[in-house]
Amino acid sequence: MFSRRGFLGGLTVATALSWRPAQARPAIFRMVYFRDFVPFSQVDDAGRVHGMFVDAAQSVLHDRLGQTVEHQAFPWARAQAMVRGGEADGFLTVPTPERMAYVLASATPVFRFPMSIVAARDNPRLDALRRVRSLADLAPFRVGHYIGSGWAEAHLRPLGLDIHWATDLAGALRLVANGRVDAVVDNAVSLRHRLADPEFAGRLSELPHTLAQQPYHLCIGRSSPFAPLMAQVDMVLSGHGPAPLPASKAS
Repeated sequence: MFSRRGFLGGLTVATALSWRPAQARPAIFRMVYFRDFVPFSQVDDAGRVHGMFVDAAQSVLHDRLGQTVEHQAFPWARAQAMVRGGEADGFLTVPTPERMAYVLASATPVFRFPMSIVAARDNPRLDALRRVRSLADLAPFRVGHYIGSGWAEAHLRPLGLDIHWATDLAGALRLVANGRVDAVVDNAVSLRHRLADPEFAGRLSELPHTLAQQPYHLCIGRSSPFAPLMAQVDMVLSGHGPAPLPASKAS
């Protein structure tokens, strides 16, 4: 449903535009990612970052707009700080008021995912969790999430929920599996990949109700020399960008 092939095929050309990168810009556009966000961005044994977000950014920035792109992954809070401080040029994430203070976000989402609940199968409150229909309904429960999640900061913290923070999504799911929290809410695609891990097999379940939709946009730092590129990014994502360059591997 959310295949990278579907996304890349969806960036079809409606109008061919003539565009060249500004000569004053640096040679390399620096994209940063969360290093532990399967299947969107993760680091392999050779230290190379790959995943759906990397493919999408490469397709837009390199294949459509001719930029040489460097892809690097870090703990998510650090990656965001790098864009905020001007050490990197962009990331692909959920726009929040905090992030919009230092980035420009594409007008069109690159991806949109449903938000699901995961709970432990042996949780004595499982029947009550199955009746949750909204984020506000989570008020009686302990909720796990990971540090650096702008979505959680924008949508969960304001509700006054009892949130327990882990360093990453796997750590948040361990809190659920070990009974320290009742549930984790995150995008369904990432959760399903995690639930297939042997560590969680048979211990955790995705509950049936979707609580929200989570849009992911390509963002460029306001202080980046590539900030003016956002107009062309928007054209590409709206289907009015330049034709793809010859196929290439991530630069």
